[in-house]
Amino acid sequence: MIQLASDYDSTRAYDGNSFPALPVGGHICRIIGARGTKSSKGNDMIEVAFDIAEGGEFDGRFNDRFNELRKQNPDAKWPNGGMFRTAILTKEGKTSGYFKGLITAIEESNTGYNFRNTGCDEGTLKGKFVGFNFGEEDFKGSDGKIRTSVKAFYAVSAKTVREGIQPPKKHEYKPAPGETVSNQDFTEVEDDPELPF
Repeated sequence: MIQLASDYDSTRAYDGNSFPALPVGGHICRIIGARGTKSSKGNDMIEVAFDIAEGGEFDGRFNDRFNELRKQNPDAKWPNGGMFRTAILTKEGKTSGYFKGLITAIEESNTGYNFRNTGCDEGTLKGKFVGFNFGEEDFKGSDGKIRTSVKAFYAVSAKTVREGIQPPKKHEYKPAPGETVSNQDFTEVEDDPELPF
């Protein structure tokens, strides 16, 4: 006889067609990899690939999505939903608050870890825990429809996530003057290749 886990009633059923939507708000994640790169304008950036790792139903969701994408395309990249990108410096050449927030959140989430002590080696971020506050963001698809994605807006400590954090305000799409958009179909998307990054 099968023994059901205590969370059986609260677990979302996967039907094979889509991944359940990630709720907005704080989630504890584990960094899969990190690298320094350049933005399209040539500015220094850091890209962090992560997955949910909080002991719940969403654990491993981006790895699962990645494996599904790889079945369709062996050259598929890590899903956008599991990526956090930020500039390292501002336009004025000062430290970006988002970058400092990321590093601080990682240090606070991993006892004894100090990014400076590694020589600022982004490779040492792999395997580290960090919290992200996820929010909704609208974007215009190539079909002219407004779609909504859930993405990591900024980093926080794992402790902050555990204590509870208010989800960020939704970033609504604001059409340019004279721009036509179809507002009739707001669609939740997981990893749409048209995401604006």
